[in-house]
Amino acid sequence: MKYLYLTLATLFTTACTAQNEIASALGGGYMFRPENLFTPVKDAVSDGYWDKPSGLSGEHVIVVDTRLQQAKYYIGGRQVGLSDISSGRAGHGTPQGSFSIIAKDIDHKSSSYGSIVDADGNTLVAEYSVGDPIPAGGRYKGAEMNFGMQITKNGIWMHEGIVTSAPESHGCIRLPRKMAKIFFENTPIGSKVIIK
Repeated sequence: MKYLYLTLATLFTTACTAQNEIASALGGGYMFRPENLFTPVKDAVSDGYWDKPSGLSGEHVIVVDTRLQQAKYYIGGRQVGLSDISSGRAGHGTPQGSFSIIAKDIDHKSSSYGSIVDADGNTLVAEYSVGDPIPAGGRYKGAEMNFGMQITKNGIWMHEGIVTSAPESHGCIRLPRKMAKIFFENTPIGSKVIIK
Protein backbone atom coordinates (compact mmCIF):
# COMPACT_ATOMS: atom_id res chain seq x y z
CA MET A 1 0.00 0.00 0.00
CA LYS A 2 2.90 2.32 0.81
CA TYR A 3 4.24 1.87 -2.74
CA LEU A 4 0.83 2.58 -4.23
CA TYR A 5 0.70 5.93 -2.39
CA LEU A 6 4.24 6.79 -3.52
CA THR A 7 3.37 5.93 -7.13
CA LEU A 8 0.17 7.98 -7.04
CA ALA A 9 2.02 10.92 -5.46
CA THR A 10 4.70 10.74 -8.16
CA LEU A 11 2.10 10.64 -10.96
CA PHE A 12 0.24 13.62 -9.45
CA THR A 13 3.43 15.61 -9.03
CA THR A 14 4.55 14.86 -12.60
CA ALA A 15 1.18 15.89 -14.06
CA CYS A 16 1.15 19.12 -12.04
CA THR A 17 4.70 19.94 -13.10
CA ALA A 18 3.82 19.55 -16.79
CA GLN A 19 0.71 21.73 -16.46
CA ASN A 20 2.67 24.34 -14.48
CA GLU A 21 5.41 24.48 -17.13
CA ILE A 22 2.90 25.10 -19.91
CA ALA A 23 0.82 27.55 -17.83
CA SER A 24 3.91 29.47 -16.79
CA ALA A 25 5.22 29.66 -20.35
CA LEU A 26 1.87 31.01 -21.51
CA GLY A 27 2.12 33.78 -18.94
CA GLY A 28 -0.07 32.21 -16.28
CA GLY A 29 1.03 31.66 -12.72
CA TYR A 30 2.03 28.42 -11.11
CA MET A 31 -0.87 26.54 -9.55
CA PHE A 32 1.32 24.10 -7.62
CA ARG A 33 4.99 24.18 -6.71
CA PRO A 34 6.47 20.69 -6.47
CA GLU A 35 10.13 21.75 -6.43
CA ASN A 36 10.62 20.55 -2.86
CA LEU A 37 8.95 17.20 -3.48
CA PHE A 38 11.29 15.73 -6.06
CA THR A 39 14.22 16.48 -8.35
CA PRO A 40 13.24 16.68 -12.04
CA VAL A 41 14.78 14.08 -14.32
CA LYS A 42 17.74 15.50 -16.26
CA ASP A 43 19.22 12.99 -18.63
CA ALA A 44 23.02 13.04 -18.52
CA VAL A 45 23.21 12.38 -22.27
CA SER A 46 23.30 15.62 -24.26
CA ASP A 47 20.95 14.06 -26.83
CA GLY A 48 18.18 14.18 -24.22
CA TYR A 49 15.42 11.61 -23.92
CA TRP A 50 12.09 10.58 -25.46
CA ASP A 51 9.49 8.50 -23.62
CA LYS A 52 6.08 8.63 -25.31
CA PRO A 53 3.69 5.97 -24.02
CA SER A 54 1.80 4.06 -26.69
CA GLY A 55 -1.58 5.60 -27.44
CA LEU A 56 -0.84 8.95 -25.78
CA SER A 57 -2.77 11.72 -27.49
CA GLY A 58 -3.54 15.37 -26.99
CA GLU A 59 -2.09 18.75 -27.86
CA HIS A 60 1.60 18.78 -28.84
CA VAL A 61 3.52 21.62 -27.15
CA ILE A 62 7.26 22.32 -27.26
CA VAL A 63 8.50 24.66 -24.53
CA VAL A 64 11.90 26.18 -25.33
CA ASP A 65 13.77 27.69 -22.39
CA THR A 66 16.55 29.93 -23.75
CA ARG A 67 17.91 30.53 -20.24
CA LEU A 68 18.35 26.82 -19.50
CA GLN A 69 19.08 25.99 -23.18
CA GLN A 70 16.53 23.17 -23.15
CA ALA A 71 13.44 22.15 -25.09
CA LYS A 72 10.74 20.15 -23.32
CA TYR A 73 8.15 18.26 -25.36
CA TYR A 74 4.61 17.70 -24.07
CA ILE A 75 1.73 15.67 -25.44
CA GLY A 76 -1.63 16.07 -23.73
CA GLY A 77 0.05 17.95 -20.88
CA ARG A 78 2.51 15.11 -20.18
CA GLN A 79 6.25 15.66 -20.68
CA VAL A 80 7.53 13.01 -23.08
CA GLY A 81 10.83 14.50 -24.20
CA LEU A 82 13.74 16.74 -23.29
CA SER A 83 16.62 18.02 -25.37
CA ASP A 84 19.53 20.35 -24.89
CA ILE A 85 19.53 23.16 -27.46
CA SER A 86 21.56 26.07 -28.73
CA SER A 87 19.46 29.18 -29.34
CA GLY A 88 20.35 32.58 -30.79
CA ARG A 89 23.58 34.27 -29.74
CA ALA A 90 23.99 37.96 -28.90
CA GLY A 91 22.78 40.11 -31.77
CA HIS A 92 20.77 37.20 -33.19
CA GLY A 93 18.40 36.45 -30.32
CA THR A 94 15.71 33.82 -30.61
CA PRO A 95 12.29 35.52 -30.44
CA GLN A 96 10.18 34.84 -27.36
CA GLY A 97 6.46 34.21 -27.25
CA SER A 98 3.90 31.69 -28.44
CA PHE A 99 4.28 30.34 -31.99
CA SER A 100 3.30 27.29 -33.98
CA ILE A 101 4.99 25.02 -36.50
CA ILE A 102 4.08 26.50 -39.89
CA ALA A 103 6.17 24.24 -42.17
CA LYS A 104 8.44 21.20 -42.07
CA ASP A 105 11.34 20.26 -44.38
CA ILE A 106 13.46 17.18 -43.70
CA ASP A 107 16.49 18.48 -45.65
CA HIS A 108 16.06 22.25 -45.40
CA LYS A 109 18.93 24.57 -46.40
CA SER A 110 19.34 28.10 -45.05
CA SER A 111 18.66 30.92 -47.48
CA SER A 112 20.53 33.41 -45.25
CA TYR A 113 23.59 31.68 -43.76
CA GLY A 114 26.07 29.15 -45.04
CA SER A 115 29.44 29.02 -46.74
CA ILE A 116 31.07 29.84 -50.07
CA VAL A 117 32.56 26.91 -51.96
CA ASP A 118 34.48 26.58 -55.23
CA ALA A 119 33.56 24.39 -58.22
CA ASP A 120 35.13 21.35 -56.50
CA GLY A 121 33.21 21.91 -53.26
CA ASN A 122 36.21 23.24 -51.32
CA THR A 123 35.28 25.85 -48.72
CA LEU A 124 36.43 29.38 -49.56
CA VAL A 125 34.47 31.20 -46.82
CA ALA A 126 33.36 29.11 -43.84
CA GLU A 127 30.79 31.53 -42.35
CA TYR A 128 28.90 33.52 -44.93
CA SER A 129 25.83 35.75 -44.62
CA VAL A 130 23.77 36.53 -47.72
CA GLY A 131 24.68 40.01 -48.93
CA ASP A 132 28.40 39.72 -48.14
CA PRO A 133 30.75 39.79 -51.16
CA ILE A 134 31.39 36.43 -52.86
CA PRO A 135 34.99 35.70 -53.95
CA ALA A 136 35.60 35.03 -57.66
CA GLY A 137 34.78 31.43 -58.58
CA GLY A 138 32.75 30.92 -55.43
CA ARG A 139 29.11 29.94 -54.98
CA TYR A 140 26.76 30.05 -52.02
CA LYS A 141 26.02 26.81 -50.17
CA GLY A 142 23.19 27.14 -47.62
CA ALA A 143 23.81 25.77 -44.14
CA GLU A 144 22.14 22.40 -43.59
CA MET A 145 19.09 22.60 -41.33
CA ASN A 146 17.98 18.97 -41.46
CA PHE A 147 14.73 17.95 -39.76
CA GLY A 148 13.68 21.59 -40.03
CA MET A 149 10.46 22.88 -38.48
CA GLN A 150 9.66 26.51 -39.30
CA ILE A 151 8.44 28.62 -36.38
CA THR A 152 8.29 32.15 -37.83
CA LYS A 153 7.71 33.57 -41.32
CA ASN A 154 10.98 35.50 -41.08
CA GLY A 155 13.13 32.38 -40.96
CA ILE A 156 13.37 31.02 -37.42
CA TRP A 157 13.48 27.23 -37.51
CA MET A 158 14.01 24.38 -35.06
CA HIS A 159 16.48 21.97 -36.69
CA GLU A 160 19.49 19.69 -36.36
CA GLY A 161 22.73 21.50 -35.62
CA ILE A 162 25.75 21.82 -33.38
CA VAL A 163 24.53 21.99 -29.79
CA THR A 164 26.76 23.30 -27.02
CA SER A 165 24.01 24.12 -24.49
CA ALA A 166 24.93 27.78 -25.01
CA PRO A 167 23.50 30.44 -27.36
CA GLU A 168 25.35 29.89 -30.66
CA SER A 169 22.89 30.24 -33.57
CA HIS A 170 21.64 33.08 -35.75
CA GLY A 171 18.27 32.84 -33.97
CA CYS A 172 17.20 29.30 -34.82
CA ILE A 173 16.83 26.57 -32.22
CA ARG A 174 19.40 23.84 -32.78
CA LEU A 175 18.83 20.29 -31.56
CA PRO A 176 21.21 17.30 -31.55
CA ARG A 177 20.59 15.02 -34.56
CA LYS A 178 18.86 12.26 -32.57
CA MET A 179 16.40 14.65 -30.89
CA ALA A 180 15.86 16.77 -34.04
CA LYS A 181 14.76 13.61 -35.86
CA ILE A 182 12.46 12.50 -33.02
CA PHE A 183 10.89 15.94 -32.64
CA PHE A 184 10.45 16.22 -36.43
CA GLU A 185 8.79 12.81 -36.73
CA ASN A 186 6.39 13.44 -33.83
CA THR A 187 5.38 17.05 -34.43
CA PRO A 188 2.34 17.84 -36.59
CA ILE A 189 2.18 21.16 -38.43
CA GLY A 190 0.27 23.57 -36.23
CA SER A 191 1.82 22.29 -32.99
CA LYS A 192 2.43 25.01 -30.41
CA VAL A 193 5.97 26.23 -29.65
CA ILE A 194 6.44 28.42 -26.58
CA ILE A 195 9.78 30.21 -26.35
CA LYS A 196 10.77 31.92 -23.12
